[in-house]
Amino acid sequence: MNRLFMGALLAATLSSPALAQTETEISSISVSRVAISTPTAEPIGLSTGSVSSSTPMVSPLAPAESPSPAPPWVIGEISVSGNKNVKASVIRGQSKVRKGDLYDRPDLDRDIQALLGLGNFERVAADISSTGQPVPEHLRKVSGSSNTIKLTFLVSEKPVIKKIKFEGQKKISKGTLTDLLSLKAKDPFDPLKLSEDRDKMLAKYEEKGYLNTKIDPVIDKDTSTLQANITFKIQEGPKSTIGMVNLHGVSAFKPKKVLKQMKNRRKKPFAERELKEDLDKIKNFYLNRGYLDIQVSSPTVAFSEDKTKVTIDITLNEGRSYRFGDTSFSGHMVYVSSELAKAIEYRKGKIFNQERFDETIRGIQELYAEKGRLHARVSPVKTFNQETDLMDVHFGVMEGDIVYIDHVDVEGNKATKTHVLRREIVVKQGQIFQASRVRKSRERIINLGFIDDVELDIQPSPTDQDKVDLTFDVVEGKPGMLTLGAAFSSLDGLIGTLSLSHLNLFGRAQRASVQWSFGKRVQDYSISWTTPWVANRPVSLGFDLFNTRRISPFQSSINAYVQRNRGGTVRVGPRFEEDKYQLNLSYTFSQIRVGNVQDQFKGTLSEGTSIFSAATVEFARDTRDNIWDPSHGSRNGLAMELSGGPFQGDIHFFKPSLTNSVHYKLFSVAEWPLVLSLANRAAYITQFNETRVVPVFNRFFVGGQDTLRGYAPTGEVGYPSGGKVMEVFTAELGFPLARERRRTIVKLVGFFDMGTAWDNMRSAHLRIGSGERDLKTDVGIGIRFTTPAFPIRLDWAYGFNHRPGEKQYQINFGLGPLF
Repeated sequence: MNRLFMGALLAATLSSPALAQTETEISSISVSRVAISTPTAEPIGLSTGSVSSSTPMVSPLAPAESPSPAPPWVIGEISVSGNKNVKASVIRGQSKVRKGDLYDRPDLDRDIQALLGLGNFERVAADISSTGQPVPEHLRKVSGSSNTIKLTFLVSEKPVIKKIKFEGQKKISKGTLTDLLSLKAKDPFDPLKLSEDRDKMLAKYEEKGYLNTKIDPVIDKDTSTLQANITFKIQEGPKSTIGMVNLHGVSAFKPKKVLKQMKNRRKKPFAERELKEDLDKIKNFYLNRGYLDIQVSSPTVAFSEDKTKVTIDITLNEGRSYRFGDTSFSGHMVYVSSELAKAIEYRKGKIFNQERFDETIRGIQELYAEKGRLHARVSPVKTFNQETDLMDVHFGVMEGDIVYIDHVDVEGNKATKTHVLRREIVVKQGQIFQASRVRKSRERIINLGFIDDVELDIQPSPTDQDKVDLTFDVVEGKPGMLTLGAAFSSLDGLIGTLSLSHLNLFGRAQRASVQWSFGKRVQDYSISWTTPWVANRPVSLGFDLFNTRRISPFQSSINAYVQRNRGGTVRVGPRFEEDKYQLNLSYTFSQIRVGNVQDQFKGTLSEGTSIFSAATVEFARDTRDNIWDPSHGSRNGLAMELSGGPFQGDIHFFKPSLTNSVHYKLFSVAEWPLVLSLANRAAYITQFNETRVVPVFNRFFVGGQDTLRGYAPTGEVGYPSGGKVMEVFTAELGFPLARERRRTIVKLVGFFDMGTAWDNMRSAHLRIGSGERDLKTDVGIGIRFTTPAFPIRLDWAYGFNHRPGEKQYQINFGLGPLF
């Protein structure tokens, strides 16, 4: 009998309650799902294997005389067959079916799909046979079956790649080609990836100008070991460089200015794949300068006889330049025209700019998305006004219906528990779709620190056209980091750092770190742990332990005394209104010892050990989009620190402080933002009780890596013995040097600092100069490594208000964000 017919007959017999099957021994039943992975083939569907049974089967076309449901089988044994390179434990680990479970066909199908999803197998089948062993008594009543079955996963593995080699490669390094490959040694062989890798290498050769390069992959398979060696045989063609690019019809601009828009320029390698993009850039160049009628012809490309020189001819029809005229709206009821006009990114009379025009359309759509009108459509119509000689714009709006959120899902997480991500999402099922709240949810997930990117997938609900399903597809980064580094600063000299940190401990977003900083002047050990939620509430809880020894500066000396500080801090921070407001509470207890005081300072500095016991309360408002590397938003904090008093200890003081920072994205170049950040820090400290003088280690010393970076913290700024009133203003302009997905990894900054520390409020004034009471200023440049696990700052700064004999510039190394 035909195998497929028998399989279909078995499926009908087992699934239909109208068909009878007597309880007998099952000799063998096999089902398989086959996937063939080739460059031209897609996975094919479910097929069934042969079936044999001692029980006569009833045709589905014949009526059943005594209908009774088939008893479910109990799985008594699970095994794996056919594997060579993949361990059986790995295969069994992908299966959710366990020994003692009742056989369930959908569960088995899901297991087969999961195994195929590993990418290691060409085919996966499941074979079911009788074990001959009785069903345990406690399961017999549930299953109604007397014998158990054996489930065997039959796998056919793909060959494992042993080596990847290149032959004939000279013009591009093997390392560069290897970095392009998605296939690596020890990966399962995949013909589709092989074809893609070949195309990527050809594209790289074309990018470098080697247009006629040929690449043939040769696969040497060893069927006995299921291993394969891949050799890419490369025939490199001659390098084609651009001899001339001729622009015809250009009169509004200098040809050089238009040519700068192209990647294909004179003396550059000819990149044929970039030519269409070059034409688009030329067109956009004109559109953003008012030439709405611009036409760019298809280029003519001519090669020299030896294929080494290329001549490109492009013809343009520029047309005339237009300026923006009046703007009007129609079809709007949710907003009045004046509200929609707030989204306009251009001004009447200015040269027409396509980018600003497109931004206006997006702005109008975002206004409607904020009101749940996700399907709002904006249809612009441009009309040239002969009387005003301006281009009037009319936006016709189809507002659409209000859209609600049906389902909210999270995908892409592997190490992170789903509820950890879900609790950061502020939109809920049944709510009106609001673009700002969806954006806020994305920002909160990224602010966890270990999520590199979040893609939003908005799909219409299959059950209701006025609802959408919202999926947050996350890309997890590397939450753990072991870092060994070195840096140099003008004050501390060479400093080494060893750090072990984890931002997603146990998949619960808990942060833990162990750090050691060491050098000739500093030895710093610290341990910290923080969890962002407690009892499913937005309350952070954490602690810090530290043990520090530092040779500290004072007045004009950088080796004035040695300070040792051992202790710990406990932190609690409830957050409100979706993290917009924060109440940060902390308590610190430490033992501070001052010793090795230089003779010249023994009258001012006291040696000995003090107990420091202090509590700090801070109330903050935070609207930053990214706490690790903000591009917009602000943070404003008011803090009060009380040492001693009811908390005992040897040091008694009260210190209020105010911190403010604001960030502006000036513009972006292909999602690479130029950001201006402004910050202000002000603080005051005063002693009470038996503390007659604020200890030197609690006073304000302005200068160094965290304040005025163009000055040393040795009394060059402010009161030489440390101030009791501090004011520091900072402006930074930052632009990314390296980005990964949407996260900045390395950033270049230029900065300006201004501030000082006064002895008391009476001596404070705002004059800039080189005196003790004067504000001082500096400028500089720096590099930021903005990884959340280990942020680093390297700065060079020049001070404008140094006194004679002082060093004019400083090099600073710092850990953590400045503000």
